[in-house]
Amino acid sequence: MRKIQILLLLIVSQIAYSQVKTTDELYKTAKKLDSLIFDIGFNKCDLSHYKSIVSKDLEFYHDKGGITSGEEAFTASIKNNICSSPNKIKRELVPNTMNVYPLYNKNALYAFVQEGEHEFFEMSNGKWNKGSRAKFTILWVLEGKDWKMKRVLSYDHHL
Repeated sequence: MRKIQILLLLIVSQIAYSQVKTTDELYKTAKKLDSLIFDIGFNKCDLSHYKSIVSKDLEFYHDKGGITSGEEAFTASIKNNICSSPNKIKRELVPNTMNVYPLYNKNALYAFVQEGEHEFFEMSNGKWNKGSRAKFTILWVLEGKDWKMKRVLSYDHHL
């Protein structure tokens, strides 16, 4: 029985400490990449940097909008559905919901998982109105020296 307790303690402690701290460089990198995708790209419609941070073979799974495959399709989707919409939409990361989990291969960092929650707002009559809230998970992979958004899950959208 004692061996099982020790094994469970080891597993739980590994899970509890596998997430990086908010002061860690990897967390700061994830926060910066999130800002480039959403604050600059999605909210301000400046998509000029997407080629440098979105993988060519991106897979984006959305519980309401289906699957978007590839960087070009993803960029076009933001451009055509968000930036060209007469109703302005913005996305905000819900404070204190973002977690970052590093992935290693033989002690070399090759990717990380970013998860959290975000809220969406719509501009109406000069005022931002709260829309949906959802969860997201993003797999960022190191391609050469650059972090690329490779796989995305956006799910549990609700008002």
